[in-house]
Amino acid sequence: MPRWKALPEDLDPQIREFTSQLRRLVDRSGLNINAVADRTGYSKTSWERYLNGRLLAPRGAVVALAEVTGTPQHHLTTMWELAERAWSRAEMRHDMTMEAIRITQARAALGELGATAPDAPAGGRSGGGHPRAGAGSAVPAAGGGP
Repeated sequence: MPRWKALPEDLDPQIREFTSQLRRLVDRSGLNINAVADRTGYSKTSWERYLNGRLLAPRGAVVALAEVTGTPQHHLTTMWELAERAWSRAEMRHDMTMEAIRITQARAALGELGATAPDAPAGGRSGGGHPRAGAGSAVPAAGGGP
């Protein structure tokens, strides 16, 4: 059975390379995850996330790993900086995708409100309706106000 799980398919190549380098350092050190956690001050769970590509290791964890494994910090932190930029770009893409989904859902909800039947209850809501945007907010009725 392999020591490491396969990295996520959609992982940015820069992050993949950095994560693979962290794995190589741990392998070469001969330490298990518990020992890495004990010696770096970062939890076993955190190291599992870092080494499986689910979370980018913070700079402090990378520096601690370099110290524990006798690796020059400069090279590892340079790789971390590149991976961190890639991680930020990936988060930005995710945020933009989520925002686009929310906009699409809002437009769909507004489109449904604009197409309410003439005998719909006051407030433009029919049947189950849509949740309110926030406490005290109201959705104007289709066709205008008072």
